[in-house]
Amino acid sequence: MSIWHEELEIGLWSLEDLPLGSAGLTTVTSNLLSRAGVYHQCRGGYVEDNHSQIQTMPHCWIELRDGWCIDLTLRHWLDDDDDIPHGVFQLSGYPRVSYHGSPLQVAGLDDETLEAMTDGRHSSIRIPSLFGHAA
Repeated sequence: MSIWHEELEIGLWSLEDLPLGSAGLTTVTSNLLSRAGVYHQCRGGYVEDNHSQIQTMPHCWIELRDGWCIDLTLRHWLDDDDDIPHGVFQLSGYPRVSYHGSPLQVAGLDDETLEAMTDGRHSSIRIPSLFGHAA
């Protein structure tokens, strides 16, 4: 994991316990990334645990460049195990799960809505600059 990915993950940790589900967290995170000028693609579909065959649907997540993803809710639904991805990660490092989905459009949020959805946390979240870093 690069320093940029580590800083991004640390910045997003304060969101993981918000009661927003995968769609809400994807929307909030996407808005924060967009404001910071970070290219990303929101996705919606389902995730399957290849060992247990359990599927979580609907499920939303964010894909970054070069196979990196952001998912802060999957362990709530499948298993709180190191084999299940959580946070900022490369999907190739988690063969236990399969993500299936398509691009998802999320709404742009104004400051007031972002404030309400994040319980006031959005203003303290720092998305690291991409300047000088490949993400």
